[in-house]
Amino acid sequence: MGTMTSKGAGPALPPGFRALLLDEVGSTNAVALEQAEAGEAGGLWVVAGRQVSGRGRQGRPWTSEVGNLYSTLLLRDPAPAARLGELPLVVAVAVHDAIADVLPPPARGPLRIKWPNDVLHDGAKMCGILIEGVAGPSGRAVAIGIGINCAHHPLDAGYAATDLRALGHPTEPLVLFERLALRMAHRLAAWQGGDFGPIREAWLARARGVGEAIRVRLPAETLTGRFEGLDDSGRLLLRLDTGALKVISAGDVFFGPAEALGAT
Repeated sequence: MGTMTSKGAGPALPPGFRALLLDEVGSTNAVALEQAEAGEAGGLWVVAGRQVSGRGRQGRPWTSEVGNLYSTLLLRDPAPAARLGELPLVVAVAVHDAIADVLPPPARGPLRIKWPNDVLHDGAKMCGILIEGVAGPSGRAVAIGIGINCAHHPLDAGYAATDLRALGHPTEPLVLFERLALRMAHRLAAWQGGDFGPIREAWLARARGVGEAIRVRLPAETLTGRFEGLDDSGRLLLRLDTGALKVISAGDVFFGPAEALGAT
């Protein structure tokens, strides 16, 4: 687990944040949580050139080729427990901001967020986000894992994927990381200093599928209906075919009849 090489003095970070740059790790989330156990105060970014045990939601593997951005931000008690469900949407908006920063304006329109925090370009996934938390004697540590496809994307994942190079806009991982760190600091500060309303509006402005027919796969069933938006906590509002309104805290969303239910 060596140190990533970078030109100059390393990535520029907002005040209050530091970065640990590593060549190869099992997963950046695991390293961040190890740092937390060792007493790290938070505000630490762990960035790796490659992951050999990258994970997505529900333990799914995440392809970790050299040339993409693999990063985790460690935070300490970022919000009261009742508001932690809002965090995935805060993160998604910040990631969308950062990717938009490295795209020319004509290429930004197709960049959308799929509930709760997948970032897609023209329907193809280009980012994976995994948020994990552990509680300890010094408070809750939250690891916000973010992998962004800069130069590679999986070809056999069961869903459409893409990367910045494939879109014609190759970007070095550390260049994108600087934008991510800045955008994340801005969105976190706004969220922690106020209410969820502005983040909710920003998320909805970037969302895919609001007002459209969708399917939501839950552990015990799959529901169909119209995606009506978000409630005040960021939960998905699904208008069922029966007319009833269902509030969903977690689930896999699918668009249109052609998207297989086996996708993620």
